[in-house]
Amino acid sequence: MNRSIDISSGTILRAVFILLFLWFLFVVRDILMLVVISIIIVSAIDPIVDWFQKKKVPRSITVLAIYIIFFFLIGFAISLLVPSITNEAKSLSENFPQMSAKFSGYFKNVRDFAVTHNFQQNASGFITNLNDRLTQATSDILSQTILFLGGIFSFLVIFSVAFYMSVQEKGIKKFFASLAPEEHQEYVSGLIERIQRKMGYWLQGQFILMLIVFLIDYVGLLIIGVPYALILALLAGVLEIVPYIGPIISAVLAFAITFLHDPVTGFVVLAFFVLVQQIEGYVIAPLVMKKAVGLNPVVVILALMIGAKLAGVTGIIIAVPVATAIGEVVNDLTKKDTGALELEKNKQG
Repeated sequence: MNRSIDISSGTILRAVFILLFLWFLFVVRDILMLVVISIIIVSAIDPIVDWFQKKKVPRSITVLAIYIIFFFLIGFAISLLVPSITNEAKSLSENFPQMSAKFSGYFKNVRDFAVTHNFQQNASGFITNLNDRLTQATSDILSQTILFLGGIFSFLVIFSVAFYMSVQEKGIKKFFASLAPEEHQEYVSGLIERIQRKMGYWLQGQFILMLIVFLIDYVGLLIIGVPYALILALLAGVLEIVPYIGPIISAVLAFAITFLHDPVTGFVVLAFFVLVQQIEGYVIAPLVMKKAVGLNPVVVILALMIGAKLAGVTGIIIAVPVATAIGEVVNDLTKKDTGALELEKNKQG
């Protein structure tokens, strides 16, 4: 039986419009990243602003006070940490040639084995290729990090947009609801409220986790007597914002640096970082993030990879909140489809 499929011109136009809209979003993804970060910040501070508003404090005053306290704390932390970090970084750079020579010495037997079994050429090519890739990856990460940290204009845009969003009561929810058809505005308002709540919990939880991991690692490394303890602990705290992958990177870097200084200390540090990660993963994180995203680890890792591909460091940072928002929409669609199927079965029954 032959079936004919009729596609109206309106359907074609809608499809073309959707494709053009997706292409436009991809082109302006850098701007969207700034807006998403602003929304995450607003989601984190909105509960505080709402609470003070109930106490008759104007929203603008509360947001301004939060900004002042935040930047004061950042400046105070920098004034305390920068001198120590500078000294440790200078010491690390001065000792790096000796550490590299020691690292080469550890693998002398491996090189001798490769020469004996005619693996030298293949090993050399592999190492050269690996070194080129690592160098390129490191260069990309550093350039992205420098651009991200040095983007003063982007920084100002983010906090300016977040300020004006926070000053308006339920501004984000009203904005997205206004874009939806009238019959769907109530649903969109509820959806945005749920997404904002989870994003806010995520950002608050991440800051707490980063601080806790930094303090635990710093105290532990000082007790062990590790050189460059402040740099290694600070790196572990910063990388905590990248779920699953960040703690592994910080542990590997800490092990590599301390192993070159002293192999026994290196393994002690590795064991310590593994212990901290277990405590963080099974005790601290569940307590801190119990109201947050709750995504499947595989989904989180895929989101991080996609975020890194699309927008580098910035994409990695916002990958989890964006995945959470998408997850909320997918859950609603799944529930809606399940409800429709059950309704259809009841009718047939």
